[in-house]
Amino acid sequence: MRTRTAVALVLVILALGGVAGYAFLSQSGGALSVEWVSETPRPNQVNHHPVTAVVSDGRVDIVAPVSSVAGKDARCRVTMLNANGSIRWQRAIDPDQCAIHGIGDAVITDATGDGNADVLVPTTENRLYVYNATDGATEWKQNLTSFGYAGPVVLESPRRLIIQPDFQGMVFGITANGSVAWRHDLNETVLANPEQIDVPDIPEPTVVIGSSSNVTVLSANGTVVWKRTARATWLATGHSAGRDVVITSGGSTITAFTANGTQLWQRENWTRPSLGHVADGDADGTPEVYVGSGGDAVAALNVTTGATEWRTDLAIDANMLPPPAVGDVDGDSAREVVAVTNGGTVHVMNPNTGEIRASYRRDVAVWAEPTLFDIDNDGSEEILVMYGDGRVVALSYHAS
Repeated sequence: MRTRTAVALVLVILALGGVAGYAFLSQSGGALSVEWVSETPRPNQVNHHPVTAVVSDGRVDIVAPVSSVAGKDARCRVTMLNANGSIRWQRAIDPDQCAIHGIGDAVITDATGDGNADVLVPTTENRLYVYNATDGATEWKQNLTSFGYAGPVVLESPRRLIIQPDFQGMVFGITANGSVAWRHDLNETVLANPEQIDVPDIPEPTVVIGSSSNVTVLSANGTVVWKRTARATWLATGHSAGRDVVITSGGSTITAFTANGTQLWQRENWTRPSLGHVADGDADGTPEVYVGSGGDAVAALNVTTGATEWRTDLAIDANMLPPPAVGDVDGDSAREVVAVTNGGTVHVMNPNTGEIRASYRRDVAVWAEPTLFDIDNDGSEEILVMYGDGRVVALSYHAS
């Protein structure tokens, strides 16, 4: 999951957003149409934590972390949307603590072990909240040592444990009732969402955490399994050749490791590479990792070798490109690549070649990667985009 350090520096100089315009840029491969636009506006263009969507108890839960710039009228609200884009509930954080990172990356899962879905969100109150997904009631909250930019990951065995890193690198292992089981201090900035991986010969669950100079794997009891030097502003995990793989990026470098810490490959001379999904998008038997580079390029890299399978230049001038997403947006059981740009454009791309099939543009900045999820149960995934003004736009792709 995650738009990171460069974004934080750029956002503070953005002008306040105005009235948004819309444009449909249909291509020969199909078209995008708007299903709905959420009523969650903010008078700025700085929202850049992504939307999260799951099915919980037979209903669609869509969480939008809607924040604002600090100031007298700042409003930061964890917002639960229904499948039609209407607001089910909202929970505000302290207005004095509201800022562009007011609400970090959200996770929807059963954190408490009661069989019901919860919403987990870190905030600039230096706190992790766990809300009941149905009605937004607070299940518990736990203080952190800094604000949470990245969201948590939840382990289910040997006991339910929430692993939450904060911005300054303190990693918390928190039990299902909200008590702290352990802490581990990385003493580095953490922006990437942690991921669970399977390390060979380690029977218990392990979690990989990316930080400003290292990638670290922790066991369920908080001990270090392995640690390698690599800039890990972004982190992606996947499965290739019967084993888990970890890909990190930061600065100008992309590095891949096996789950036991062996370096697979490293690519250099990239421009602010952001990592999206790991998936076999072209169905050739080998997964790819999808990369946003600079403000104008999307690339697919072979996970096994690091070789570039394709690269598409989007011919835009922007500060950075959020990571692409991969999913089936037309219901044909094959994947597509979806990329968004700082300029507010959404592209559906051919996963084999990177060719643009359809585009949609709203005249508002986008800083977060898109979320692909079938919100209407029609067999194709919709594209959920968090725009900088706090509105979520749901798009459907129609192949020609």
